[in-house]
Amino acid sequence: MHASVYMLEKEWIEHKVVTRIPLFVLACMLVLFIGLLSNGNLQSNLSFEMSYSGFEPLDLQFVDQFSSFMIVVAGALSILLSTLYIPKTLRKERQEGSSMFWRSMPVSNLKTHGVKLAFGLLVIPVVCSVLVIASDVMFWLVNMVTDDAIPLLFHQRSLLFAVTHWLSYLGQMLLVAVALLPLACITLLLSQLVNSPILVMFIGVYALKWLSLGLFGTEVVGDFFHQVLGLPLNILMDANLSEVMTQISTVNALIYIVLGVVSFMLSLMCYQTDDVSWRTLLQR
Repeated sequence: MHASVYMLEKEWIEHKVVTRIPLFVLACMLVLFIGLLSNGNLQSNLSFEMSYSGFEPLDLQFVDQFSSFMIVVAGALSILLSTLYIPKTLRKERQEGSSMFWRSMPVSNLKTHGVKLAFGLLVIPVVCSVLVIASDVMFWLVNMVTDDAIPLLFHQRSLLFAVTHWLSYLGQMLLVAVALLPLACITLLLSQLVNSPILVMFIGVYALKWLSLGLFGTEVVGDFFHQVLGLPLNILMDANLSEVMTQISTVNALIYIVLGVVSFMLSLMCYQTDDVSWRTLLQR
């Protein structure tokens, strides 16, 4: 077995929350699905409600909105799980002493960091993609087992829609992963220096924002954080990528990338030693 595959499997085993939370959400969806199937008056109830509201079924944008909603839900869950995983993966190894073991193995620090970033930014979204394709398949089955196709699920009557919707989600999450990569590198660095990297980042962002505003009377720092931190969610929630990219300036994007590269290099340096602190980092 390739070392990277083995390391990914190790991350999978050690961080079971990555699978447990999506499986819990999937179980809730299955309960809802069974409820829909057991409701014999489902079609008539939906038709009555739409007729009462005065809307034609095909004029409703519910289906497209629901599809986008499922992508946002799965994507937001993926970002949440990545936020839980990345800050503690390196620190967990240090606390358990396994970092010394991995440094003694023929596995480079670069590969170790690459595997952890791949797991946090690529594997987790793939796990959460089960929710997207499961919801489409469930609604397709609802249409198959009912006497008439449910108007609200008109576009979800084919498995082809489920596959294309799933691929669309994966493509969107790949862009989100690229947007999160510099932030993930910064988090990996901080996780080796402090116990609560997310809290430190949260306090640091607001401190720098208000200091720049109070001392220099400028919102440049605040605008930078607003643009780079909002980029992943903007990509996830906005279908127009070109419009999303116009929301972040070229200068801020370059600064964000440079910070990510520098943090990644410093994180590699920190991972090489057991004595990690701000002081030793600055001395290097």
